[in-house]
Amino acid sequence: MKILFSLLLILLVISCAKQDEGLQKYAATDTVVNIDDYQVHFPEGEGFSEFKSSCITCHSLRYIEMQPNFPEKTWDAIAKKMVKNFGAPIQDSTLTKVVHYLATIKGVEK
Repeated sequence: MKILFSLLLILLVISCAKQDEGLQKYAATDTVVNIDDYQVHFPEGEGFSEFKSSCITCHSLRYIEMQPNFPEKTWDAIAKKMVKNFGAPIQDSTLTKVVHYLATIKGVEK
């Protein structure tokens, strides 16, 4: 019985050692990912700070980037819907700046 227990213990130690070697190989060949390569960057401009402080409260920049380009009138309707239907706490003066900014960076002609 002692021999059987000793053999099982030796097998367990060998098994753990081999797993550790595998992890070390993986860690040595793993590449470093720079998160900045995947960040969305919107251009600075008039209304950018209002846009950032108002929209990022609920949405990621990636979500906003994925939206199609709309005319300013459509961005206005979308922004007003966010306030009315979803309770976005945005003042009218700020909303105007946000809409103008979105139309500038993600807009199309009428």
